Amino acid sequence: MDFSQIFQSLLAFIFVLGLMFVTLWLIKFCQHKGLNCRLSKCFGAGSRIKIVEQRRLDAKTSVVLIEYGTEEFLLLLGPTSNLVLKQAPKEADTHE
Repeated sequence: MDFSQIFQSLLAFIFVLGLMFVTLWLIKFCQHKGLNCRLSKCFGAGSRIKIVEQRRLDAKTSVVLIEYGTEEFLLLLGPTSNLVLKQAPKEADTHE
């Protein structure tokens, strides 16, 4: 192998590592922004179920507020079981 083939292989390897880094950053960015991420809004357009808010309690447990039609559900999601903490009618927006 001459120097040009080694250089071309090295550039291809750096390019693949760069693509992996950009993909990882995009995934982390969308997880951090939640529903404010434009990419996640495109995939969820037109659905009847909406995730209003999500909070992580620890590495494996989270609390999620879900809106379905005219009702809201507060869910505790864990590694071994899931639990409905509260079910209530959707509150009307008073800010408008």
